[in-house]
Amino acid sequence: MKKQHLFTLDLGLIQELHRRVARGHRSQFVETAVRNRLKNKEEYNHTDLPTVTMAAQLMARLHEANNWEHTPLTLLLKELIE
Repeated sequence: MKKQHLFTLDLGLIQELHRRVARGHRSQFVETAVRNRLKNKEEYNHTDLPTVTMAAQLMARLHEANNWEHTPLTLLLKELIE
């Protein structure tokens, strides 16, 4: 059973939803997103992330593992971040 409900969302979020999700599929998209969030499971596509964000996350992960100094990968990541 479905029930229509009114929520207030940021205008930019609504505009992005309309650009990315076709009419007729938005309710299902929002329902899936809310269900995943309630399960503490966010799914995203890595291609949605900017390269600089991915590089910074990889660098932070390497730094936490104390495996980040002067390797070709870390030098490349530093170059991408700056």
